[in-house]
Amino acid sequence: MLFCRLLPTVFLLLSASVLTPAVAARDATAAEVHSAGPHQDQAGGQHGHVDSGAFLTAVVATHNGDDLDAARAFRAAAAADPSNKDLVKQAFVRSVMAGDPEAVPLAHLNAALPGGQTIISSLVLGNDAAVRGDWPAASRYYQQAGADPMAHLIMPMLQAWCQQAQGHADEAIAALTHIQGSVLVPFYTLHAALIAQVAQKKAQAGDLFALSARMMPGYDLLLTRSYAAWFWAQGEQTKARNLLRSMLEADPVLALAGTQLQASISHFPVASPQQGVARAYVLTAFLLRQQSLQQSRQSAAGQENRPMPNDHQFDEASRLMLGFALGLDPHLAEARLMLAEIQDDEGHQTAARETLLRIPQTDPLAPVAAFRLALADGSTGNLDEAREKLNRLVQESPNLILPVRALGNTLSAQKDWKGAIAAYTQAIALATPKKAVDWSLLFLRSMAYHEMGDWPHAKADLKAALVLAPDEPVLLNSLGYSMAERKEDLPEAEKLLRRAIALSPQDAAIRDSLGWVRVEQGDLKEGIMLLEQAAEQTPEDPEVNYHLGEAYWRAGRHSEAVDQWNVALGLKPEPGDEALIRAALARAAASGDKKAEQIQHASPAKADAPAGQPGGKQTP
Repeated sequence: MLFCRLLPTVFLLLSASVLTPAVAARDATAAEVHSAGPHQDQAGGQHGHVDSGAFLTAVVATHNGDDLDAARAFRAAAAADPSNKDLVKQAFVRSVMAGDPEAVPLAHLNAALPGGQTIISSLVLGNDAAVRGDWPAASRYYQQAGADPMAHLIMPMLQAWCQQAQGHADEAIAALTHIQGSVLVPFYTLHAALIAQVAQKKAQAGDLFALSARMMPGYDLLLTRSYAAWFWAQGEQTKARNLLRSMLEADPVLALAGTQLQASISHFPVASPQQGVARAYVLTAFLLRQQSLQQSRQSAAGQENRPMPNDHQFDEASRLMLGFALGLDPHLAEARLMLAEIQDDEGHQTAARETLLRIPQTDPLAPVAAFRLALADGSTGNLDEAREKLNRLVQESPNLILPVRALGNTLSAQKDWKGAIAAYTQAIALATPKKAVDWSLLFLRSMAYHEMGDWPHAKADLKAALVLAPDEPVLLNSLGYSMAERKEDLPEAEKLLRRAIALSPQDAAIRDSLGWVRVEQGDLKEGIMLLEQAAEQTPEDPEVNYHLGEAYWRAGRHSEAVDQWNVALGLKPEPGDEALIRAALARAAASGDKKAEQIQHASPAKADAPAGQPGGKQTP
């Protein structure tokens, strides 16, 4: 695979850069913050006073994903101690990530330090020369960075754009199209086409766009927009619109911007060498990002045993490349969208929102940014704002499934079950003619019906979803457990749940469901065994603890049952579960259990269980 072949280059990119996380810098200089006088580094050099306020501000800003504030604070700390290489490097890296012009003087300062000349500083100075129009200097600086394998991969594109800017488009195109055997050949060909287009070599540009399209797996946004603009310029408007429409049909997120992308179809995304260089950096960020995601999947599946950079390092490197891109083209929406995605994955929702808000409303990709903002609002509890944005997107694109589905999720989070059902029903109606009904849509609607107390419709949706995904454990569990709750056809419920646990044997929610259905069938031995296992896995799930208490009670282990219900009460159960727990305690108290009486007249006990354990049943 492409990303596996790129992996060894990431080690060198990361080691050659100055990507020392701020937390590491904090640990390395913790003593400095508390020192009132000069001190020595490991090499014996004298450092001056550390501006502890600026340094701590920088650490907090880095932790929050705010690169611009972190850069400013690190610069202030470095100004107080300019011989501290760690501070200078951190100020430099954060300035680069923020796309801050102050990265340029810091690159010169960093290069003047012993061992400070790095691949990153060479790229920064090359980009600065490009912005100033000094393309020969840009080419020289880029050449200095070419020793790094990752930089080496994009170096042909950087140098080709330098050549194009100096009037040597033919040489630039030849250099890119003669490369063989590289995983990036489709992208080299695309950049050759873009260079030909900028140089007004229209026929050659068309041939190269067509060649790149044949080599490119799937749809590439830059290629599709550029090729569509080329068709439009040739008077082939139908081909242009069909090409763009095909991409939009294949990508439901980009489809949100369909109207805007069609309206700007005649616009070439890359109109200058500077914008071309920025796109090369976005490509690098994308490759690093994909490697990070691939590694995460392999790690989760236990398939990766090699020493590898961690996800944070990959994302730091991606953000660095995006900082380069935005320094060259501050209005590049694709770079901001990718940056916001990384920030969101790192838990920096506030920083992600700020990044998205910097995408102008006039940009064709503004609806995608608006959708991402709505999701960010929903994930941070700003449900009214999310609902407002999604309603607007639904009104603007009433035939798209994605915003309607997201609106249903937001309404469910607000416990507006009637509204959620209407939204999911609309999404299902839109998907049905396309034969694109997703089982999860039916599952989500079944959850809303369940909360409304409409079991017949909830059950019908779960059964319809199982037709589409007969081996989906969450569906089998939901239907089986819901039937067990109602004591409805318990043998069939058990059959569904045994299928579910065979497919997902480590799932505590399924184990609890199967344990409960066995208890309801009178098999207390297996039921208690399963419920105890589920409680060990999810000790903070009040429903599991309630079930285990009920099983103990039926087995005559009354004291243990009351203890279990007491724990369940302290876990802040949902109102329905709390009512069941209190009813169980009342039943125990009525039978003469003194401990149950005391619990009834006391405040709910705090559960003595480990924090941070996953909980919750996978049921509607």
